[in-house]
Amino acid sequence: MTALWWLIASIVFLVIEMVTPGLFFFACMAMGALAASLASWMGAGPWTTWGVFFLTSTLLVLIVAPLARRWMNRIPPSPVGLDSLAGQRAYVVQAIDPATGEGQVRLDTGALWRGIADRPISVDTWVEVQEVTGTRLRVRLSEANPSTKE
Repeated sequence: MTALWWLIASIVFLVIEMVTPGLFFFACMAMGALAASLASWMGAGPWTTWGVFFLTSTLLVLIVAPLARRWMNRIPPSPVGLDSLAGQRAYVVQAIDPATGEGQVRLDTGALWRGIADRPISVDTWVEVQEVTGTRLRVRLSEANPSTKE
């Protein structure tokens, strides 16, 4: 293979890596093909070029891929959308009654939601959102619970 073909192979491997994120295998292959392209451009024979490709790709797969995976997994994903509401603080604006399912809470962001709880919670009480259940927020009394709105 000539240097140009190795360069094309490197680009193909990079494209495959982009459509299969998280593997890093094809990125290592792309770097191996780039090294083979450089070796071919410098006049190395076909066997030497293939050897450079396999050696470089193998070393990178064994060394770089585990490091890249560890680096990608070091930051836990943050909750988005409705999952991000869990743990937020809310203020009870209409008493929550588990028997009737009535109650409303206002989040710190100002959003007004219907609230449910395992036990009755009176108006002017701070609560903490446990989870989103359909169109309602399941709440519980907040640990630091001032009796009036701050």
